[in-house]
Amino acid sequence: MTRIYLLWTALFALAALAGLVAAWWGRARFVRGRRALLAAGAFLTVGLAGGYLAHGPVAEMLTARKMAAATRQADDMFRTDGLLRALSQAEPDQASALRGRLILALTAADDAEVRPVQARIRDEALRAALISAMGRLPNASDEAAARLAQALLDALKTLQDDDPLLCLGLLHPGGGTDALTDNALARLHDDVKKNLESAIALTLATSVIRPSAAPQPTRTDAALTDMFTENLAAFQQDYGGSKQVTALFEALADPGHARTVPPETLCAFAQDLLQALLRMPPEQRGPALRRILGPG
Repeated sequence: MTRIYLLWTALFALAALAGLVAAWWGRARFVRGRRALLAAGAFLTVGLAGGYLAHGPVAEMLTARKMAAATRQADDMFRTDGLLRALSQAEPDQASALRGRLILALTAADDAEVRPVQARIRDEALRAALISAMGRLPNASDEAAARLAQALLDALKTLQDDDPLLCLGLLHPGGGTDALTDNALARLHDDVKKNLESAIALTLATSVIRPSAAPQPTRTDAALTDMFTENLAAFQQDYGGSKQVTALFEALADPGHARTVPPETLCAFAQDLLQALLRMPPEQRGPALRRILGPG
């Protein structure tokens, strides 16, 4: 936009100069009224010609150049950013749509607006990547599942002290809680957010390597039963009887049911459950995490 304003300013100055030159040239050949008409005619002629160029070929050329520069910026951002690169591999359609929006926004942005535009698109990409990672968790590796669970646990601890309601944004991303998810991600400390992004990227990357869900070992359900049995007494001591604990499990599995539970209680229970899952033997932990955290 700054270039367009400068162009119009230059055109106005050129038209004014043309009018003055025409008036000066006609001072000895015309009476004063005709000199004024000649100056006005020259001014209008140059202005109209310049206006056509400014809104036609010149404007198109400037827009094309800026869009080409915006495309290079967007391509570089999606190539060098690990999270965006992983999202492009796992969800090419979503990544392409975000990239297209980024190009259009950068084309229309002034220099001072470039970083805010990039940050806004990056935040949207993080939310999309989190939703995708939770959905693709059954295809991810054991290491990715463990790192994602640990990163979620650290994030929930941060939000528990800040605003427990935001925990729902991480526990049920994409479940009609986009605003909560955005606010939750924005509230995370830099190191916690960085670890979460890294775990999400690893989950997406490993899920692409394994195009179909990993088969659950036959002992996964038995191992989960043993884990629940070992921790049931502690769960009931902190959260009530078996009915209350069952309601909390249902709230973790169902976004609609989650809204019927006090957010601070659900956030605390989710942390305790993740800690119990992460304490399982390594050979059982990955399958158990994929079973519990993955889509039902």
